[in-house]
Amino acid sequence: MANQFVCCLLLLIAATSTNAQFITHSGIQGGVAAPSGARSYVVSVKGSGESIICGGALYNDVTVITVASCLVFLNPEKLLVGVNNGTKTVKVVAHLSHPDYGFYTTEHDVALLKLAESVSAEYVKLPSKTPVTGSAGIVTGWDANNSLVDVSETIIARADCVSGKYDYDDDDVLASNVCGLADNKACNAVAGVPLVSDNQLVGLLSWGAACANDKNPAVFTDAFAEKSWIESNVNSL
Repeated sequence: MANQFVCCLLLLIAATSTNAQFITHSGIQGGVAAPSGARSYVVSVKGSGESIICGGALYNDVTVITVASCLVFLNPEKLLVGVNNGTKTVKVVAHLSHPDYGFYTTEHDVALLKLAESVSAEYVKLPSKTPVTGSAGIVTGWDANNSLVDVSETIIARADCVSGKYDYDDDDVLASNVCGLADNKACNAVAGVPLVSDNQLVGLLSWGAACANDKNPAVFTDAFAEKSWIESNVNSL
C-alpha cells in the first residue's frame, strides 16, 4: 500500500503546484521507434497547454480507454486527445471513471472518454482471458521528442507479481492489476499508455515504484478485469 501512497502523494504535489497539471513528462527512455504508420490506436491526453498528460487507447471511433488517475485533478471536458500521433486533436465531450476507483490504492484505475467527433484509426480489442506470466507485450508511448516508441514487455500475472519474487505484496498489486517488466529496462512512460499483446489490450499503465529495477515491475490496470465495466458503459457516454 505504501508504494501507491507515495505515487499518489507525488501526483497531488505536482497537481497543486502546477495549476492542476501533471509533471511534464520527460519521455520514455530505452524505447525503440514504433513502426511508421502503426500503433494508431495509441492516443495522447493533453491539457490546455498541449502538453501530454497521459496516454490511452482507442476502443472505437469515438471512445478512448484511459486511467481514472489521469482525470482526478483536471476538468476532463477541457482535455484534448491527440490521435494519429498528434496529427489531429479532438475535444472531449463526455467522460466516466470507474465508480470504485481508489485514489490511494489505484484500484479500478480505468476511465472512458468520448470524443467530439469520429476518428479513423486502429482500435484495440479487449482481451479474451486473464494475462499469463511470460507472455510478450508492447507498451507504446512517447520519447522526449514526442515521437512514438515501443517498449517490449514481459507480462506478469497478478498472482506471480505478489508471490515474493518482486517487491510487491497483496496490498500493492490488487485484483484489478497486472504487472509488466520492460525487457530493456526502459522507463518514464506516462500513465495510461497501453500494453498490447496479440492485438489485444492487456493493460493501461497505472503506476510503478521504481525505474529500471527488476524487483519493481510496472503496474497496469488489468483490461480483462475491467472488461465487463468497459463493455457495459461504453455506449452510455
